[in-house]
Amino acid sequence: MGVSSKRRKIESIALSLPAFLLYSFIFMYPMVSVFRLSFYKWNGIPNSPLQYVGLKNYAALFQDAKFITALTNVGIFILSGFILILPVSLFLATVIQSEGKGKRFLKTSYFMPQVISRTAIALMWYFLLYPEGGPVGTLLEAAGFKGVNVNLLGSKTYAIYAITVINAWTYAGFNMLIFSSGIAGIPGDIYEAAIMDGATPWQKMRYITFPMLKNSFQIFTLNCIIGSITTFEMVYVTTGGGPGSASEVFGTLLYKNAFTYNNYGYSNAMGSFLIVASFLASVLLTGLFAKSNKED
Repeated sequence: MGVSSKRRKIESIALSLPAFLLYSFIFMYPMVSVFRLSFYKWNGIPNSPLQYVGLKNYAALFQDAKFITALTNVGIFILSGFILILPVSLFLATVIQSEGKGKRFLKTSYFMPQVISRTAIALMWYFLLYPEGGPVGTLLEAAGFKGVNVNLLGSKTYAIYAITVINAWTYAGFNMLIFSSGIAGIPGDIYEAAIMDGATPWQKMRYITFPMLKNSFQIFTLNCIIGSITTFEMVYVTTGGGPGSASEVFGTLLYKNAFTYNNYGYSNAMGSFLIVASFLASVLLTGLFAKSNKED
């Protein structure tokens, strides 16, 4: 290796070192601390002793009925992403990529929920669905639908489904841009050739648009699954994980164990589970997508 090559290597390391140290301090150190504390029983008070319990915190996770409920609710969030957000986002993307007028206004309108704070959106829907004097209930009464129960967020049966609908409304605009970018990248010549061959709009969508949006579908899938695993503020602000524990997710359960019950060891075990679950989901999905791309 020549002197100039060694010098460039040293310069590259020197330039990368500040970013690496910053990344390690902000991200890696807290993550390592989470894993370390997950093996202890601790009440969160700095001067209180740590009691080593090994894997007991992890064993307690799967014996906790609330954790199982949270696991189920995360699964509902993931399913709602593919059932609600995916088709709506894809439809909105085709609308703003069409030749009609007002595309800029439509794009801004669809994307607007994405630029609003998640906490503000959750509060807005909380007051919209408030059972006593809320706008939705008042409008229904004015329209003659008296006695309709709009307190969906207060229902053990429907709370989690109401939140997934709110979540879909919030994230549809963001995913619309992902699919819109993918559609914009498809060469127009392909569609023109398909029209000349007599292809119907559905055939163009099935045989051209969908296959060429594979990268967009991959990004959506990763965002949907990892976002569902780590969701927090939407649930915490609207229901706090209630009523009872009907709408608990990992984030709300972790928060309560840490800051309400002072069970920091258990909450760190749950945090470790979230980190590992997100990492494995990312690795597995990336591997599956890479394998699918090679087969194509």
